[in-house]
Amino acid sequence: MQGLATRHAPSWRLIQAHFGLGVAGLLAFSAALAVCAPSLQGFFFQPALLGLVHLCVLGWLMPIAIGALHQLVPVVFEVPVRSERLAWIAFALYAVGAPGLITGFFTLDTSEPAGLLLTTSATLAALALFLYAVNLLATLLASARRTLTGAHVVAALCWLLIAVALGALMAWNLRAPFLPVFHVLVLRTHAHAAALGFFGLLIMGVAYRLLEMFLLSYGAPERAGWIGFAAVNFAVLLLGASFLGAGDAFLRAGIAAAAIGTGAFVLQVHAIFSRRMRRRTDVSWHHTATSIAYLALALAAGAALALLPVGEPWWDRLHLAYGLLAIPGFIGTIVVGQLYKIVPFLVWLHRFSRFVGLKKVPSASELLPEAPKRVQYFAMHLGMAGLVAGVLVDSPALRTAGAVLFAGSAFLFARNLGVIHARQP
Repeated sequence: MQGLATRHAPSWRLIQAHFGLGVAGLLAFSAALAVCAPSLQGFFFQPALLGLVHLCVLGWLMPIAIGALHQLVPVVFEVPVRSERLAWIAFALYAVGAPGLITGFFTLDTSEPAGLLLTTSATLAALALFLYAVNLLATLLASARRTLTGAHVVAALCWLLIAVALGALMAWNLRAPFLPVFHVLVLRTHAHAAALGFFGLLIMGVAYRLLEMFLLSYGAPERAGWIGFAAVNFAVLLLGASFLGAGDAFLRAGIAAAAIGTGAFVLQVHAIFSRRMRRRTDVSWHHTATSIAYLALALAAGAALALLPVGEPWWDRLHLAYGLLAIPGFIGTIVVGQLYKIVPFLVWLHRFSRFVGLKKVPSASELLPEAPKRVQYFAMHLGMAGLVAGVLVDSPALRTAGAVLFAGSAFLFARNLGVIHARQP
């Protein structure tokens, strides 16, 4: 656990701000999902679905990912963040731009002045993410350390820059079309650069480091991790090329590379898990294991869409299921699981550690009992199961029940983190 502590870490306030924004985004996303669940169907390029996806990614997942990077990068590379002031500037831009962009997608009104709000907000959000990525990359360049996690973080940030550039171009294209290719094809490339390139590689690399720390696992061979790193990068390249017109051969090769990368990730996690000194597993590990199952299911759904003659209505249904399994399923689940480890430790570090030896203090794991976390775990994944099943069989009642259960789990998660954050020595 001490691996998350370093003299180079930025202020606790910076991490709190990002995590707080992300939890607020999760609550907003879960509530919006419950409201939209009865009509959650049809082609994915529509206002409600675009709004939900961007509320999930930009409102919930991205602030938490950025906050975690600002804590983890100084640890892995043993250098301070290049500029904490720049991180705060980026946060301010993001806090203004992201909500405006999400609102613009829910309406998808490109007439004036709504169109100007959409493009201005997209520009502000893109600038914020660009500043985040450049600041973190500059931090990495100041270190001579080269690790498996570090390689994943560098590649993830590069894919983030590509995804951000494509996203900003599409936002401006909606207002005044200028792209030489169909915007939906660019959207597919943007989505996979963000989901698989940024979040996928980031989760893989960070998971290796955090699992080693939290499971007290050392000395696992890294060959599978490096194979997965190469395969996932290759997959994003091939898939992006196929979406932009390179042909079906690139698509099939990209799917194969993604499958190899997923398998290698699972093997590397297994290698770390098999060497653990801490034998007892907890809810955080259950979230991590469940997220891998979501990843495998998302890969299967994506492969079916790409390789099988899927007709209507299954085409649209599988697309929606693919998105649910990949984004709130895989990415969201592992984020929730790791926050159950990161937040208690950081609260303990900043509030309790100085009293060690002076009086009795709880350990980080004792700041919140396991029971509320277990309830949240089951509610979240029963909700996800209901949502995906409701989409596949086109049942509004099942979708609504799943979304309401997921929303309940989101509020319970926020409550659990609130209890941890409120603890005082």
